[in-house]
Amino acid sequence: MDTFFVVDADGHVVEPLSIYPEYIEPRWRDLVPKGRPYKLLNVGKPLGMPEATEEVARPSDNPKALPGGDHDPHIRIKDMDADKIDVAVCFPSLATSLCCLDDVALEAAMLTAYNRWMADHCAPYPDRLKGVMMVSMRDMGLALTEVRRCAKEPWVVGICVSAHMDDRNLDHPFFHPLWAEAQEQDLPICVHAGTARPPYPLGTFELSNNFFLLHSMQHPLEQQRAVGSLVGGGVLDMFPRLRVAFLESGCGWVPWFMERLDERFDKLRRHVPFCKKSPREHMRGPQCFFACDPDESSIKPFLEVMGEDRLIYASDYPHWDAKFPGTVDMIADRTELTDRQKAKVLGDNAKRLFARLA
Repeated sequence: MDTFFVVDADGHVVEPLSIYPEYIEPRWRDLVPKGRPYKLLNVGKPLGMPEATEEVARPSDNPKALPGGDHDPHIRIKDMDADKIDVAVCFPSLATSLCCLDDVALEAAMLTAYNRWMADHCAPYPDRLKGVMMVSMRDMGLALTEVRRCAKEPWVVGICVSAHMDDRNLDHPFFHPLWAEAQEQDLPICVHAGTARPPYPLGTFELSNNFFLLHSMQHPLEQQRAVGSLVGGGVLDMFPRLRVAFLESGCGWVPWFMERLDERFDKLRRHVPFCKKSPREHMRGPQCFFACDPDESSIKPFLEVMGEDRLIYASDYPHWDAKFPGTVDMIADRTELTDRQKAKVLGDNAKRLFARLA
């Protein structure tokens, strides 16, 4: 808010469970689960102690965030001001795991309730609070109905999806109607994973139920799964105006993974028959955006390899591992970046990703 226009491309709300019975259509109200409908698996045992009987709880709160900032917009704005953020794009913390429900129609109804709550959450500060809508990834008819219902609402700037759903990766033709609708609505697809909760990421049941391993590995693994599937499966070729953001995994893995995909693309063409351009062309091109952690050392090397237009700043506020406060300054104060690079990372690139912010 001082020198640069700052867009937080991936902040969070921690939506209260009470929003679902309050905002859901009345006919579904009695079916809403009374508590969290899934079990967090990532509490686990310390590494090196396979015989331990006491589980170590995962951290939950960021003690530096103001109490209530995770769901009260008036409090959140104060923390945004403290961190010099002009616009925050809000992602859910719990709704992404409602796919655990057996009843897909109930899942879709609860996601509609979340979207209705987000509209009210953003309404007091319409120029500063935005959000991504949630839709079911298990029923494309229900998903398209919800996209069309709220795509033009002023708070909506994107569509949040998981890196996979059930046994389908994002290249599966099942998802093509969603990609087509997102392209038509000019809304980016924002890929966001969780840790050891539905839809369970790669390695959930192979990492000793240890939170250190799970949280360190699962976010980047799921983003690699997503970008590999979308690029290798030809989705970006089939939908050339679709924009995709890959979030909450840092950016250091991106140049390495791009080069790895490029090598396989040259040698395994028959395995990716719908991919018409190289992974390098796609990942450095106008359709792909990658979020950085504000304090990571990989930002300058990323810009050198991937170009200046692909990287977006994200705070991850108010999660336990967010660097708040001071996340904007962690980028703005870097001496190795030019002012032009800082302006692009902190806001200009996000305005191209989220076209409705422009």
